[in-house]
Amino acid sequence: MTLNPAKYFLNRYHSAELKPNELKYVLNLWLPFLFNRIHIEDVSDDFSAINVRIKHTFWNRNPSKAIWGGAIFSAADPFFPIMLKQIALRNGHKTDFFTKATEVKYIKPARTDINFKFQLSTQNIETAMTTLSVKGKYEGWHEVEGVDKNGDVCIRARIQSYLRLRK
Repeated sequence: MTLNPAKYFLNRYHSAELKPNELKYVLNLWLPFLFNRIHIEDVSDDFSAINVRIKHTFWNRNPSKAIWGGAIFSAADPFFPIMLKQIALRNGHKTDFFTKATEVKYIKPARTDINFKFQLSTQNIETAMTTLSVKGKYEGWHEVEGVDKNGDVCIRARIQSYLRLRK
């Protein structure tokens, strides 16, 4: 018997049994996040909230000593669809999922670590699951802010999550 960790995780990732700590651990090892110094701090037990931090380091800052916009975008982009996918799996729906569109406003230079608190309300989740059940797909907008260590909002992003039932 040979053990293939990549195959194991991919099967686990598309499983309703995926645990929040497993998701956190694997995403923290994902190379684009490692290179951009993006760190998942916490994933709620029901996948309705994820806290993410971008560390301000030499490796991800621009000549103005602020975090590159691309690194900030990378931290804002994937989490709402991932959260919705996992919630859908726990509700018995296997889905294809991705970010369909993003609107990003860079409000001020990010010269310290940036924290994102991705949150889905009960109403957001109910709307998504109902729409997915009735129409076979869901497209919804969700908002998140990137806040620096001083409590200032540096980025405001709107992410359109897309989920469709697998056939």
